[in-house]
Amino acid sequence: MANYLNTDYSALFSSLGTSNNNNSFFGGIDLNTYSSIRNGSYRKLLNAYYDKENNNSTATTVDGETQTVAQQKVNATSVRDEAESLNDAVDALNKNSLWEKKDVKGEDGNTTKDYDKDAIYKAVSSFVKSYNSLVEGTGNSSDESVLKSAANMVNYTKANKDLLARIGVSIGSDNKLTVDEDVFKKSDMVTAKSVFAGAGSYGKSVAGNASMIYGQSASQLAKLNTANMYGSDGSYSYIPGSTYNSFL
Repeated sequence: MANYLNTDYSALFSSLGTSNNNNSFFGGIDLNTYSSIRNGSYRKLLNAYYDKENNNSTATTVDGETQTVAQQKVNATSVRDEAESLNDAVDALNKNSLWEKKDVKGEDGNTTKDYDKDAIYKAVSSFVKSYNSLVEGTGNSSDESVLKSAANMVNYTKANKDLLARIGVSIGSDNKLTVDEDVFKKSDMVTAKSVFAGAGSYGKSVAGNASMIYGQSASQLAKLNTANMYGSDGSYSYIPGSTYNSFL
C-alpha cells in the first residue's frame, strides 16, 4: 500500500497505456496535469479560459453599441429582476385590503369611511417606478423576444392612455409613466381600482407582459451561461442541459 502514497501514479495506469516516460500515461497526459486536475487548478484554468471567451468571443450590437456576453448577462439579469418587481407591484395593487374603506378623520374632526388614498397612491407610485425601470431595462436587451414583449406592453399602455389620464397617470415621449399626486387623489378611487385591480384590468395585463419578459430573460440567461461551447466541427454551439456544462 505504501507504494501508492508517493507522487508517481504511473503504476495505477500501467494497464491502460504504456510510455517511455514514467511521468506520462494515456499517450500524453503527464502526471503534473493529472495532479492539477486532482487539486482543482486545472478546472480554474478552464473557467478562466471560458470566462475570457464569454467576455470577448460572442458579442452583439444593441442601438449601435457592441455588447459582450458578460454585458448581455448583466442586462438580462437586470430585466428579469425588474420584471419581477413590476409583478410584485401589481400584486400589491390587487390586495383587497388596499381598496377597503377605512375610518378617516377629516379636517373638521369628524370621522368618515373613505379610501386610504395615501396608501393607494403609494402603491400606484411603486407600480409606475417599476414599470419605468422595466421599459428602460428592456431597451438595453439583446433578446428579440424580450424586445417584442416590451413593445407589446408599451403599446397596450398607449392604448389605455385616456383611462390612465382619468386618474392622473400620463405617458411621456420616452414611453415612461408619471403620476400626478393631486390629480390622482382627487380622482374616483373606484376608477383607479378598475385600472389596476381585477381580472382583465390594465394592471393585470401589464403583469402578464412582465411575466413573459421574466421568462424570456431567464431563458436568455440560461443560454448565455452555456454559450461558446465548441461543436464537433470546431464551431460554437448551445447545448441545453449538456452534462459537459457541469464541469466548467
